[in-house]
Amino acid sequence: MLTNITGQVAVQWTTNEQAAGAEVQYGTSTGHYTGSANASFDTYTNKDMCGGEAATTGYIFPGIFNNALMKNLSANTIYFYRVGNPATGFSPEFNFTTAPADGEGPVQFLAIADLGYCETDMSLEWESDYPNSITTTPPGTLAALKVAFHNAWEGNWLSFCAAREVTNAMIADAQKGTMLVHNGDISYAQGFTYGWDVYWDMMQPLISHLPYMATQGNHERDWPNTGDRFLEENAMDSGGECGVVAEKRIPMPIPHPGQQYYTFSYGPIFFIQFSTELDFSQGSAQHDFIYRELKAVNRTIFPWLVVGFHRPYLEPSVYGNNDKSDIRNQADLQAAFDDIFFQYQVDMTWFGHTHWYTRSCPVYKRQCIPAAADGSQRAPVHLNIGNAGASFSWDVIDPALLTQDIYAAFAMQHGYMRVNATRTTLHIQAVNSLDGSLLDDYTLTKPSNWKANATVQSNFAKTFIGNFTTTWAEEYGGDAYGNSILDAAEEQIFADNSSILATLANLTTLANPVTGPTAFESFQNANPIWQALNTAFLTVAGNTTAVTSTTLYYYQKIYGPLFEMFQQFPNGIFKGPMASAPLPINPPMGVALPQAQDPANATIYNPATVVPASSSGNATATAG
Repeated sequence: MLTNITGQVAVQWTTNEQAAGAEVQYGTSTGHYTGSANASFDTYTNKDMCGGEAATTGYIFPGIFNNALMKNLSANTIYFYRVGNPATGFSPEFNFTTAPADGEGPVQFLAIADLGYCETDMSLEWESDYPNSITTTPPGTLAALKVAFHNAWEGNWLSFCAAREVTNAMIADAQKGTMLVHNGDISYAQGFTYGWDVYWDMMQPLISHLPYMATQGNHERDWPNTGDRFLEENAMDSGGECGVVAEKRIPMPIPHPGQQYYTFSYGPIFFIQFSTELDFSQGSAQHDFIYRELKAVNRTIFPWLVVGFHRPYLEPSVYGNNDKSDIRNQADLQAAFDDIFFQYQVDMTWFGHTHWYTRSCPVYKRQCIPAAADGSQRAPVHLNIGNAGASFSWDVIDPALLTQDIYAAFAMQHGYMRVNATRTTLHIQAVNSLDGSLLDDYTLTKPSNWKANATVQSNFAKTFIGNFTTTWAEEYGGDAYGNSILDAAEEQIFADNSSILATLANLTTLANPVTGPTAFESFQNANPIWQALNTAFLTVAGNTTAVTSTTLYYYQKIYGPLFEMFQQFPNGIFKGPMASAPLPINPPMGVALPQAQDPANATIYNPATVVPASSSGNATATAG
């Protein structure tokens, strides 16, 4: 792990007990260690947790975390190191490469979000098989098939085993890189110490050689009445860890415990990392920190400025109607940061949360901004890199929004991002972890004499008039009626359609995870499930007593075009330089359905609605 001081690298290792003399030994030649640093110790107990499984059935003593700091390291140098103590012995030797001097390049590194953990044999991959399960469903039975299919088409957390494929691919690619950035939803342990242990076993071959920089996501932080920005009592995604576990296990250079924001530099790039789970509204401590750092960064030394966090800044998602939704959080982020990100010329933002890959155009106020005369971009490019391992968020895509120009690239395949940067280029490649092919390939450029000019940017913003209009799905939100569509289809599939059942039973995507691939390792494996779902829904769509007019209307607006797009782009790359064809502006339905009317009683979702601050517990954030 890096700190916010150049020439420092922190290392952490776990032992069963605290041992005197624990240290890291390091040097620039294999087997010869000219430097050493004593370790400090840390851990947590179930009493440090905020509730849920983290404080009860999921807790196992996590061990003692040994933390040591290597200082005064030379730039762009390979260091060899080992950890342990003279009394009990040392680990095998590892190595890493330090970054170039501040402002210098080139650098190459990897970036991800939303990874997760998976056993080597891919066991315990369904959520119902988590360690606190009381009953299990025998593999191969109809009941097991129903559970597997339900998880697959509804986008539940059926599998994180794509994470192992992605990790293996990154390990193979790591020889070209010198750092890993992980922007939230790290292990998905969600209160189970076991999950963290498996995660570190999976990641150790990678992050023992690459400094690992992370931000917390909802699955590390959120728990009711603990200070996160969500008022809903079901904001329980951390399983009771409430940020404590991730902060202990991945100590970042934050100002104080619980303040999950920090900066660091890497060659020609300056990074600002913050938490979308804590209050970031104007006037908050976190917003003040970000604003100060934006103004203070020396762009002569660091021509590139990247801001990282977890929840999406700009996404083609229909998930709305509550304070945790994508629609609401995008509106909140844009209200807080659009102006200052533009004024201080942030080059890119990297985030996750929805599980796909997206790249926007250089955008301000949800509108593409042309490049400057020197070829440099004037507005941030927003990238969702949440395709690392968690199951695809296929059921919240807005097809109409995806066709708009602000989205330059979109893909649903698991993978990671490879980054190459010099002082004049910032080159990103989205890599498909299964075969190494590219999902996207994009480069930002700047002249060698480029200078930031906040005054010019601010003056432009004062006279800018945007013309972006929201889509129907953004206004109404599609998640609630989407569940009705999926429920209707599931009932049809498992009621009397033996041919569909037989097809599903033979799909390798639903095979025993120990002996076959899982549904969400690739778009190609998952697509047959979605097409079976579509077929089943169409079977019952003509029966207005089985499907309400409102449900049918949502299908015609969102899911029908979505399934049609899935058929037209079977490689999972819908937009961008790697797409096989342009995305149709109005994807055809391909089937005639009864005419449905715009639901008169549907509630328009207003993302700008201000939610009152909570007065319970120690919560200090608002969601507005």
